[in-house]
Amino acid sequence: MASWRRRHEAKAEAARARLISDLRGRAAVREAESLVGSAWIDGLDRAEQADPTVRHLLERERDAFVRATRRRTAEAERDQHRLAAVVEERARSAWSAWSAPPSG
Repeated sequence: MASWRRRHEAKAEAARARLISDLRGRAAVREAESLVGSAWIDGLDRAEQADPTVRHLLERERDAFVRATRRRTAEAERDQHRLAAVVEERARSAWSAWSAPPSG
């Protein structure tokens, strides 16, 4: 029974580690998307100064950038909640493993 519990806990810990890694990766991707979007908008701003006919494109892209920023913010908040829950579960699991009576 104890070996089953250890194996089950090892699998659960591996799943938590994968989820944490995934959430951190998603955060890095969101940050990169934000940087690329900002650079794109900056480039369009400069293009508008050179050619005022791109104003419509610039306005459309700004609106899309604002929507994407809101989406990324909402995703980041959800991911932060998930990360906090996983970290709490990890701590609870470590505590229960530490405080469990020795098997034998």
